[in-house]
Amino acid sequence: MKGLRILVDHLDLWAPYFPTDNLQTTQDYLTTKHHHSAYLINLSDDTSYLGQGYYASLLAEANGDKVIPSVSTLNNLQHLGDLSFSLLNIRLNSQAIDVLEELNQDNTVHIKLYFGTSAYPGFGKLARKIFDIYNAPLLQIGFIKTANIWQIHSLTTISLQSLNDAEETFFANALSDFSTKVWRKPRSQKQYRYEMAILVDPDEALPPSNNQAIKKFIKAGRALGVDVDLITKEDYARLPEYDGLFIRTNTQINHYSYAFAKKAEENNLVVMDSTQTIMRCTNKVYLHNLMEKNHITMPESYFVFRRNTPPNCDELIEKLGLPIVLKVPDGSFSKGVKKAKTKEDLISELNNLLSQSSIIIAQKYHYTDYDWRIGVLNNKPLYACKYYMAPNHWQIVNHGKKNVTAGPAEAFGIHQVPKDVIKIALKACRLIGHDLYGVDIKMIDDKPAIIEINDNPSIDHPWEDAYLSDELYSRIMLEFVNRMEHKRVHYDD
Repeated sequence: MKGLRILVDHLDLWAPYFPTDNLQTTQDYLTTKHHHSAYLINLSDDTSYLGQGYYASLLAEANGDKVIPSVSTLNNLQHLGDLSFSLLNIRLNSQAIDVLEELNQDNTVHIKLYFGTSAYPGFGKLARKIFDIYNAPLLQIGFIKTANIWQIHSLTTISLQSLNDAEETFFANALSDFSTKVWRKPRSQKQYRYEMAILVDPDEALPPSNNQAIKKFIKAGRALGVDVDLITKEDYARLPEYDGLFIRTNTQINHYSYAFAKKAEENNLVVMDSTQTIMRCTNKVYLHNLMEKNHITMPESYFVFRRNTPPNCDELIEKLGLPIVLKVPDGSFSKGVKKAKTKEDLISELNNLLSQSSIIIAQKYHYTDYDWRIGVLNNKPLYACKYYMAPNHWQIVNHGKKNVTAGPAEAFGIHQVPKDVIKIALKACRLIGHDLYGVDIKMIDDKPAIIEINDNPSIDHPWEDAYLSDELYSRIMLEFVNRMEHKRVHYDD
């Protein structure tokens, strides 16, 4: 964690805890010029509007520092209403209810929260949820029992000096877990210019990057002066610690990866993929309309709407022939994509898919031995592969009943790819944004046609990197460095 500071109103308030050089008084922070960005934990007792602690968080954000609680959190906590608590609408589990009953005094209970954790069993999920929304280090949540139902009644910040001995111990442990570098020896003596998180899902069947590729990203980043951490969905609250976020788990609008991207943007991190990219790439209806409007070739396609059921299958067959490819708008990695070989298949598959989505894309089927995958970074071609179809299957990825299989890939230099393939890939990506994209292209009648534009594209060892080797990882990490440097220059100005 970069330049950590812990702000307290008086140094003697830290007497119960282990001494640390990271400690600073709120007044000292307010009156000292700061030339290097830092991460602040603001423990001031005076966080009311325009109070000393409030000004400390305000100044931190103006300096480009990462601070908890943020000014937004302090403002929101002072203007809590019924609508705010709807965000915290989590059903209490039986363990939490038992704790509330045990602590019950006049149908009211108060539970202290420390960096999104609680000393009481059963409150872990609720504590994390609250910390994700109100990122204050010390909070107290009030419950009230009405008609035999426990409900959230209040949420307030609390002071360091309000803790008893047992609570001080729990607070110290929670702080240590939240920021291990406060007490422990740094894992490396090397000083890094930036800190970056790579979001992964260890349980994902088909992640965008395998373990070997992730290790190469980490190595490339550190060679460029970037300390790289792996994080999972449990680390949402830690995002403000970093300068950059690289999403290497599959993305969807209704997936936690989108929430990570959004929070990263709100905290001024460099993030790939951006929320705009995720939104535009993960919906095939949007992509189809965008390509059509800008006269970019795609296979002939038509929309089938749930409201028009039963669909006119005869008309689709007349327009597209058989077989017909059917796509759910937000499918990925060949999921939600079906091939109807007969009219009976078409009726059955459409009925099934329309139960999942109000719109289905029906597309003319073109068999090819392979698709081109062109990797594009910041509107420049990065890598190129031929993705061959999975064995005995018509798609690159075969989601079988027992396992998932994929066809082989063959890497090429950009100069080895037909120019019209590169041209259409770049033209399509310019309509999406400036992030990292994987453009799937088929050659139909000797002309390239866009099949899909993927955010968060696959980069696996030894497939996509077979031509560029480690240079592929270095180029991507260098793009992060350039963008982080741009943000730093902006702050220094």
